[in-house]
Amino acid sequence: MPVRALRRRGVWPVREIDAEEREAPSRAGAWGGPRDRTALQLIAEDVVARSGFGVCTIEVLRTDGLLETVAVAGPAAVAGRTPGRAVPLESTGSDLDVGATFGTLTFVAAEWSGAADGPVRGDGWRRGDVLVARLTDDTSALRALLHLDEPVGGRRPVGEELRALSDSLQLAFRAVVTTVEREALAQQVRMAQAARTMIRSASGRLELPELLDAATHELRDAFRAERLQIEVRPPPGEDATDYGVSPDFYLELEQALHRVWRREGVLIAEPGQVWGDPELAPQHRELLARSLREQGLGSLVLVPIGTARQLLGALLIHRRLGEQRWTDSETVAALDVGRDLAAAILQARALESEHALHAELRRTDEYRRELVSTVSHELKNPIGVLLGHVEMLGLEDDAGAELAAGRAGVSLRAMARAARRLQVLADDLLTMSRLEQPGAGVRPPLPIDLARVLAEAVDDLALEVEQHRVTLVVEAAPERATVLGDADDLFRVFVNVVGNAVKYSDPGGTVRLCLEPHVGGMRLTCTDEGLGISEADQARLFSHFFRSTNPRALARPGTGLGLAIVQRVVEQHGGRVELESELGRGTTVRVWLPAAAGD
Repeated sequence: MPVRALRRRGVWPVREIDAEEREAPSRAGAWGGPRDRTALQLIAEDVVARSGFGVCTIEVLRTDGLLETVAVAGPAAVAGRTPGRAVPLESTGSDLDVGATFGTLTFVAAEWSGAADGPVRGDGWRRGDVLVARLTDDTSALRALLHLDEPVGGRRPVGEELRALSDSLQLAFRAVVTTVEREALAQQVRMAQAARTMIRSASGRLELPELLDAATHELRDAFRAERLQIEVRPPPGEDATDYGVSPDFYLELEQALHRVWRREGVLIAEPGQVWGDPELAPQHRELLARSLREQGLGSLVLVPIGTARQLLGALLIHRRLGEQRWTDSETVAALDVGRDLAAAILQARALESEHALHAELRRTDEYRRELVSTVSHELKNPIGVLLGHVEMLGLEDDAGAELAAGRAGVSLRAMARAARRLQVLADDLLTMSRLEQPGAGVRPPLPIDLARVLAEAVDDLALEVEQHRVTLVVEAAPERATVLGDADDLFRVFVNVVGNAVKYSDPGGTVRLCLEPHVGGMRLTCTDEGLGISEADQARLFSHFFRSTNPRALARPGTGLGLAIVQRVVEQHGGRVELESELGRGTTVRVWLPAAAGD
């Protein structure tokens, strides 16, 4: 692919966007949620603080292949990037192949990429210079790009400086990758360990309203409170009525709550005095005092519920007049409870999100199974009609025989082959749909003679063996090999295993079968001298619709469902499938099934 012309846009050289791309702009702001974006923004700001550069931009590679600008630390106008903006990966700014790499960082001088706007003088940083880190995961897959611009000293760093900078930023680079990976697995939950008994008890509840109700009752007794409220803010984008948030949340204490949270303290209000927040406005102090008097309360304690980075809400602890005054030791305990309760709330929210996702996935899976089953059933009738008429035209009488022998015969045979392939696909889809039904297992198991099933499979494949000019040798098969199972499903297993060996063998090759007792069961070993399977393909071989990446194998017809059906059937019978293969050297498949009791 030729290198596209580059131009400058702000300080970032980007490729020219053609008219078709301008007519179909990318969807902006599609990556992650507020928490994920906040995490990357904090990382970008930390990089600016420690790197000696004035601008840091983090772009995340989305699943649709677009790079989205998620975090910008430094003057946005200087960076030339807008959070939420998404562009194709190839327009990231420069051809990194012409850059110089130092550790994780790659430097591309403006004159190397064609972005220079005049002759280069001295070692000053140029508009169009690019310093970028390609951030990859453990599989070397690109996850994000981190750009640095505007060095504080105003000059281009030299090689040793860039290597040292790369080393010093490794934790930040890893944090970016971890944040991006965590967003892809957003529904994964880590159980929080609560420090206090009442929080551990409450945090076992999956629904947040139940958690808050249990915590309210238990904490009220623990703090000897007349009344205790847990006010939790909803996540961004949700209505304030969710999660039991009352409409009369103490708005006048909002700023005070933020201040005491940042100080890791609490706010204590007693008649005539407020402690913990000297910045609280006089009218708010008077409002608190009046509220206490009207309710006959001796104190109100406002305890932040939050983590080190996020304020989730507050505990409002009320005590009656004459009760014990709030002590410093209770402040320490309350702060611990606030942190533990925040962990439990975050856990409950994550669990709710996970359950909602699982429910949606179940609905989607049910719809998929219904769709596959319906389409497969609807296909079978027209396929049967098509095959019947093709056979009638080719074999019914002398005129049909003459037609089949002429040019039309070529079309008839092609139609027959295509119809048979569709029939196999429909049968495979119906079988897989049945096997994947919730709770699906072996239909009422009966004693099955595997030797007879294997013989029937070999007979069924006789024409295919002849057409491929392959020698099929049954080296060993006991007179009787009984297992408990479903004869039709096991027949399909043998037809798929042996049929694959025949299909992917070259003319003149040999396929060897051996059915023998093995470790409390029966084992079928099928060995061929055919195309073989690469190690990369073996890892996905039993996946739905997977076809080999080998062009020679792809040229041979198949649905990509055969081995998936084999594995599912064998597992439902309590067995296992093993495969050994080497590209160009053939394949060995072993199917083990437990023997019937007493056999």
